[in-house]
Amino acid sequence: MELDKVYRVIRFLGIGMIFLSLSWAIFKSSTPSERRPSFAKAVGLYTDGKFEEALEFYEIAISEYPEFVHAKRGRARSLMQLGRDQQALEAFNEVLSLDPDSAVSIANRAILEDRMGLYAKAIEDYERAMKMDPKLEEGLDWFTRFLQNRKGKKQTLPERVETLKGLLEEEKK
Repeated sequence: MELDKVYRVIRFLGIGMIFLSLSWAIFKSSTPSERRPSFAKAVGLYTDGKFEEALEFYEIAISEYPEFVHAKRGRARSLMQLGRDQQALEAFNEVLSLDPDSAVSIANRAILEDRMGLYAKAIEDYERAMKMDPKLEEGLDWFTRFLQNRKGKKQTLPERVETLKGLLEEEKK
């Protein structure tokens, strides 16, 4: 008899938690879209891999909200995905002037510098980002890789830093 009461309480709490979490998710997902529809559209396009279209909507969002750092960060990432490296670097520098404590933006700029062959700057930014947010050292978790359809596990940031340091040593020889 006592076990039946415990079960009912657990079931009631479980259903209550599900209801609360769904309500919160609906509330949080509707708020930014209503206030910034261009940004919401850009994020969706970026997620779908439509970087050129995403860039257009990030530009619209920035024109609507000139100091909206998240739109500027999205623009920088889109430019990087499109291979417009110099523009992306300038965009990341702008983002970091507005939000200098963004470890993720520093890590993204490091990835771009790495691609551009600016290894010394990339090492500096990778190390700065990892110092600011040690979780970045671990790389993407399995669930994020699954959601983004990324195959296999890439190098971690510390491994990449060591590789780049090796490349710089080779260049000195």
